[in-house]
Amino acid sequence: MFDVIVIGGANIDIKARADGKYVAGTSNPGSVSFTPGGVARNIAHNLGSLGVNVALISAIGNDAAGKIAVAATSAAGVDLSLCLREDAATGSYVAVLDGKGELVSAVNDMRILENLKPENVKPHRAALEAAKFIVADCNARPDLLDYLALNFSEKLIIEPVSVSKAQKLLTLLDRHEVFLATPNRDQIEAMTDTDDLDQACQNLHERGLQNLVVHLGSEGAILSSGKGMKNIDAAGQAQVRDVTGAGDAAVAGLVYGLLKGYDLSKAAQFGQVAASLVLNSSASTAEGLAETALQNSVNTCNE
Repeated sequence: MFDVIVIGGANIDIKARADGKYVAGTSNPGSVSFTPGGVARNIAHNLGSLGVNVALISAIGNDAAGKIAVAATSAAGVDLSLCLREDAATGSYVAVLDGKGELVSAVNDMRILENLKPENVKPHRAALEAAKFIVADCNARPDLLDYLALNFSEKLIIEPVSVSKAQKLLTLLDRHEVFLATPNRDQIEAMTDTDDLDQACQNLHERGLQNLVVHLGSEGAILSSGKGMKNIDAAGQAQVRDVTGAGDAAVAGLVYGLLKGYDLSKAAQFGQVAASLVLNSSASTAEGLAETALQNSVNTCNE
């Protein structure tokens, strides 16, 4: 059995980064890379690198992109035996970055995940019941998220993925309570129609979301439990190479901290340190991420 099961997207990231200032409406000189990605896959990959006993449930194509994603994820120590393999195109994410590594625009094609239905996951109920945490991203179908919240709400962590897909979380909260969600500023503002973070968090608590870790990029994060809010400082880092996957690493670090028995505040610190490692990487996961290095970095931040 597994300590964590992560459910959602696994794909190939195609990232185009301009050499200098990005100019819209024309061709920009730069570089293009192909790396394994997908929110759920990235989270699982980072957890595997941290030595966590983790499994991924996703729909992955039997194409070349799928083979690349499977090889990289397995190498990180993630169990893929629960995945659905399909004769369809593996999901893809195309991102355009400016010369500073900040996201300009992105398009994703996650149609393959429509094939991952509750009936594909129900046979794994024993594994889901045994897991300490279940992490699901909002690339998953609404009926699959509904099944997870109905049966495992007390340990379910939802990553909204994007502004548009975050609406799935709102729909979920109309029917179920959820243990924790990890939106960023844009996502929580879109879900609550306010830029007042205190009010936004309270709105979601009233809907049945027990805990929130709101990722704020270079400003760190805000933890809200319904009993108050706490600022979590960003981990210091020298240079942003690529923002892709930083939020996924923050979720992985957070889950790692919770697994180790830390409270949400300390667990969120682990998330911020993991995110800083991805920001310094050209990949969508943290290169060189390891448990000892993460623990040491968190301890250094607290000195």
